Amino acid sequence: MKNRYILKNLCRKIYLAGAGDFWYEEGVIGNDKSFLYVMICYALFFIYVSMTILEIIAAVFADLPKDEKSDSVTFAVSHTIVMIKIFSVMSNRKLVKELNYKMVGICEAYEVEKTVAENYKIMKMNVYAYVTAVYGSCACFVFEGIRKMQTGSHFITVVTYWPFYEDDSLTAVLFRFFTTWVLCVLMVTMIAIDSFVMVTLIMYKYKFITLRIYLENLRVDFDKNNYGGNEEFAANKLQTGLIEGIVMHRDLLRLSKDIDRSFGTVMALQVCQSSGSAVSLLLQIALSSDLTFVAGMKIIFFVAALFFLLALFLCNAGEITYQASLLSDSIFYCGWHACPMRRNLRRLVLMACASAQRPLVMKAFKMLQLTYGTFLTVVRSTYSVFALFYAQNE
Repeated sequence: MKNRYILKNLCRKIYLAGAGDFWYEEGVIGNDKSFLYVMICYALFFIYVSMTILEIIAAVFADLPKDEKSDSVTFAVSHTIVMIKIFSVMSNRKLVKELNYKMVGICEAYEVEKTVAENYKIMKMNVYAYVTAVYGSCACFVFEGIRKMQTGSHFITVVTYWPFYEDDSLTAVLFRFFTTWVLCVLMVTMIAIDSFVMVTLIMYKYKFITLRIYLENLRVDFDKNNYGGNEEFAANKLQTGLIEGIVMHRDLLRLSKDIDRSFGTVMALQVCQSSGSAVSLLLQIALSSDLTFVAGMKIIFFVAALFFLLALFLCNAGEITYQASLLSDSIFYCGWHACPMRRNLRRLVLMACASAQRPLVMKAFKMLQLTYGTFLTVVRSTYSVFALFYAQNE
């Protein structure tokens, strides 16, 4: 029931962020088809898209100082990817609802309170750390804008094509403050979607842990029941329990394809965003001789948020592979060897072990492997590209 509460609560936050209702029970979270909600969502995303387009035009055509030009490129790339990520999840709403239904139902009857509590604690820690990194970066951008305003320049966080750099009219100032507010609201929607993907991966990982505990408990129960005159009952109970475990394992393996179809675009684009934006941001630090402390902190927070989210995606996906690989031992040591007359039980164990030994590797688009190794490769590649550009500009 705890997993149901976690996903339902997260879907409610996504609904309040304007991305729609992703809960599989209609009308429980809210009515995302009502006229008022639809109009608010259209208005909100029209503002998001308009600001992103203005950022792209500024990055391509605007004549700006070096620091603002760098910020315009970074924001244009990052916010374009963010919008694609959000729209990709929203376009797969039906698939996501089905995924939530399956995620809640599989292994629900055998969830252990201690394991679920640990699962929930890790989710909260990851989400809170991600929120801190994102809004820490936003705060630094705001403080840098205030510092510029106090030194005789104009306040700016989001660099857009209009207002122009020389425009310090009241309308221009108000529009710059407005884009800052839009940035903060956009981050709420982005965090809700990213957290949704992150929580799904963590919950999926703990489903394998729950299944492993269930299989290990089969052996404990078998040893308790397998005494003189009760061998037949113990063997029957072991066989029934093993069949149920095999069914749960099959359903969990199928769930990986649902996760790929629902969130594959988000995870793949995060790899591109983290590596591409990080190179641009790190070069700002390396090549700017007059970078202020706050300006440096805004870049560091931004890079930290990008790589922290990428680590949450790829490392949790890698942990899924590891937890799934432990199931073969749990199946093999379930107690089948103490049932010498049950050849059908032996065949079940053989097939189940063979299935569990095939590595479950999470992928995006069925190509990009989501593993610890991929994360390390992205980090090393990002540093290599940064070092190459830095050496050429020395």
